[in-house]
Amino acid sequence: MITGNFAMLAGVRPLEIHQWYLEVYADAYEWVELPNVIGMSQFADGGFLGSKPYAAGGNYINRMSDYCEGCAYDVRKKTGKDACPFNALYWDFLDRNADRLKGNHRLGPVYAAWARMSPEQKQETRQSARTFLAELDALPKTY
Repeated sequence: MITGNFAMLAGVRPLEIHQWYLEVYADAYEWVELPNVIGMSQFADGGFLGSKPYAAGGNYINRMSDYCEGCAYDVRKKTGKDACPFNALYWDFLDRNADRLKGNHRLGPVYAAWARMSPEQKQETRQSARTFLAELDALPKTY
């Protein structure tokens, strides 16, 4: 859930994350892994397998797991250097993909919440996501 969610929110190409899973997990069989990644984890089939993207921000991750315990990021903060990156990435993903996703009835409440945010909040969210991804891109590649 976490790695697939991060890959989708960060804009990793679906076939690249598919290949990564095949290389990382010894028990990954392509006939199982490919539809799970392309259809469910990445929503790259346009909704054939899933009715909406399996996207989550920090609050959902915190509520549904113990991954946030001891994390260097603050899950309660939406933007900024020490804010959980999943928060800004989540909203940025929804904003970037609004043309394709806004009509999905299951995402109506989410897009209504986005619409209620001030233009300043939206811009700060977009900038926080861009900054995080730029810093991620700047990390040395070790593979």
